[in-house]
Amino acid sequence: MNRLLRLYPAGFRRDFGEEIAEAYREATQGMGRRVRLREAADVVGHATRLRLGFGSAGRAGRFFAAVTPFALAATGAYAAFALVETAANWYAMGAAGHGAPLVTALNACHLLALVGAVVALAGRYPAGVLCALAGTAGGSLADPLLPTSAALGWNVVALLAVPVLVAALPLCCPPDLRPAGRVRGAPATLALVVWALLLVAVVTVTDPLGAGRLLPWWFGAPAVAALGLAGRSAFVRVHTPARLLGAAAPFIALPYLSGWFQAQDALVSLGALAVVAVALRLRRGNGSGTTAPA
Repeated sequence: MNRLLRLYPAGFRRDFGEEIAEAYREATQGMGRRVRLREAADVVGHATRLRLGFGSAGRAGRFFAAVTPFALAATGAYAAFALVETAANWYAMGAAGHGAPLVTALNACHLLALVGAVVALAGRYPAGVLCALAGTAGGSLADPLLPTSAALGWNVVALLAVPVLVAALPLCCPPDLRPAGRVRGAPATLALVVWALLLVAVVTVTDPLGAGRLLPWWFGAPAVAALGLAGRSAFVRVHTPARLLGAAAPFIALPYLSGWFQAQDALVSLGALAVVAVALRLRRGNGSGTTAPA
């Protein structure tokens, strides 16, 4: 435990080191290796966030807490979009016998990311976030290997990095500021996951020709559903221009990478977002002056 405590800043370790060590001992006393590893991971994560200034008392921590539900919603929508898109390839390549294992593995990664994002938004935060990140990372690594991705060139770098960065944002959220669970109980969480999978199936079946690339359907329907799951409380926290930009950025970057947004669409969205951010800033400036920091 002493090695774990050294990860904390000196001042914090001096003030709260004994309390943290005692809490760790109580949580792991008589427990197995799995519990000890989980508690150690919590300590490491907490210490890392404090080192980086991502604590709940800091502006950065509150910023990441505000954008986390939107990062999860964008990750889930992106995974759903990719799952719908590759479903047709799965069947086609399976019939032809070329590339089917890779496409199957890619679909499994997208499915893991989708389920993880839904579970995290439902309230099972640590497991959901890790599954969403693992699935997104796996999909980003496998996608450029497909023959259809050969013409992407340097876009492969963005395709690999941006979705993973968005999926990793929730790791920066302080534990005491995590989104409140909206679903209670394992049966309700399972029902929500099934609902998400049914939504993907409906989008796939109703659009076999791929018109969803031209209309706000393949990405738009999952995005609206994910934002609905995030709930009104997520939008209440977005009351500064910085938080607005952080919350909206994934919903511009990921559709652009997925091919749903063209360059002009992304520019129009950025322009509209800038106007809203300025209006929000002016509104806050004309307020009482007691607004919360970003």
